[in-house]
Amino acid sequence: GSVGDCWFVASLAVISNIPGLLEQLCVKKNEKVGVYGFIFFKDGDWVSTVVDDQLFYKMDSSTQKRALYFSSCYEEREAWLPLMEKAYAKIHGDYESLTGGYTAEGIEDLTGGIASMMFTCDILDKDRFWEEEMRQVNKHTLMGCSINFQEEENAMHGIQSGHAYSVLNVAEYEGERLVHIRNPWGEIEWNGDWSDQSEKWTPEAMEALNQQEKNDGRFWMPYKDFLRIFTTIDRCRVFDASWSVASSWIPYNVEPRSSGQFHFKLNQDSETVLVLSQPDTRYYGAFNADFIYTLSFHLYDAKHNLIKRAKITVPYSKRSVNCEVNLKAGSYTVVPHIQREPTDIIRESEDKVEDNAVSPATRSNDVEVVVEAVKMDKSSYMFQQRKASLIRSMSMARVTGRRLLGVDDEDYEIDEQPKELEEENWQIMLGMRIYCHDPSISVKGVAGQHPALKQQESATEDEDPEEVTATLADKKEFVAEPEEVIKEE
Repeated sequence: GSVGDCWFVASLAVISNIPGLLEQLCVKKNEKVGVYGFIFFKDGDWVSTVVDDQLFYKMDSSTQKRALYFSSCYEEREAWLPLMEKAYAKIHGDYESLTGGYTAEGIEDLTGGIASMMFTCDILDKDRFWEEEMRQVNKHTLMGCSINFQEEENAMHGIQSGHAYSVLNVAEYEGERLVHIRNPWGEIEWNGDWSDQSEKWTPEAMEALNQQEKNDGRFWMPYKDFLRIFTTIDRCRVFDASWSVASSWIPYNVEPRSSGQFHFKLNQDSETVLVLSQPDTRYYGAFNADFIYTLSFHLYDAKHNLIKRAKITVPYSKRSVNCEVNLKAGSYTVVPHIQREPTDIIRESEDKVEDNAVSPATRSNDVEVVVEAVKMDKSSYMFQQRKASLIRSMSMARVTGRRLLGVDDEDYEIDEQPKELEEENWQIMLGMRIYCHDPSISVKGVAGQHPALKQQESATEDEDPEEVTATLADKKEFVAEPEEVIKEE
């Protein structure tokens, strides 16, 4: 309870509705030794991590009773939740990095699905949304919900603002559409119609909906009140073994925009889900970020006809954007469109002694000690982005005359040959994942050419060789003797 990761706990509550999903996340364990291996879906691939069973506790000074410092199960002897939370925190660096988030992203990391968010006020056809979305909960879709602003009088209905809830089920009883919701805290529930204390509950209704009158965080509420009270819905599309997936990553320059694209081919007609994503920034939250990137893309067929546009509908859900479309067999092209805006982070001046080149870190006699909490595969995109951040930080350290411990000396080697276009000009990495029912699906990412290089080539092509020769000859006449010019010719 000492870290704000209710969104992650809510996502665990959501996936527990489908039997077997939680068990698949723990791939290896030795309970006698106390070692557990978990897998999570990060940046388009499954990553693994190993943790022991040592957990943080806090002591109540008055009662001298101890309790788990972070998440805990209702049954104190159950340890699966704090162990899974510990493993998830490890792949992100520490527990603090889990503070704040969205249920859909947590579900995506736990299932390998595709996360998206929507505002309830944007649902124009509520009957269609009930039939096509709500009735698919725990079948093709996993869902969470929240109130994304701070209410002053939330006690009026019992729903906590700024807190993540999970949708467990939906039902129709005597013409009433009902939604079954869970508060991951295990307490504090809805107090309106069809709440645990509502007069609408008859013995027949309690039996039909398997309702139990206890304060366990689970409650039913009318669908109309669900859309009225909650402001945001976190939706995650999940896939079974009948789906195939292909992915590719490219470097992409945002301003000026490069010509990066993704190409894929379907050998059969198929329902297709496309998702364009950027690397998750949660692990790098301690680093200063200059820009926030908003993703969108256009889908074209082989004849360059526009088939679909995809853009983010919730402004703070920026990790990925997706669309679902039925495609015929053929070749297709995805063209990204990325917008960036500067962050409100103010960098500290480099001449300050307290300036920290790399964070998290500790300081000792003007020497930076880099704390590397997670070891990553050097071939992964996460590692490459982390390395790029370290290189920039080491450059800052050189300016201030300080050294970084924990970094190999060879990383300080400077390329003496200046590059016209540094790698940092490629502003962002973009990934494309395509889900379909074609087992032979493949996707190829084409990074395209940096706009500056393209302009250089264009300028070279436009130049007239004879004109250049004449100009050089004219210059020589001013600095050389006529005889020497004739010899050179």
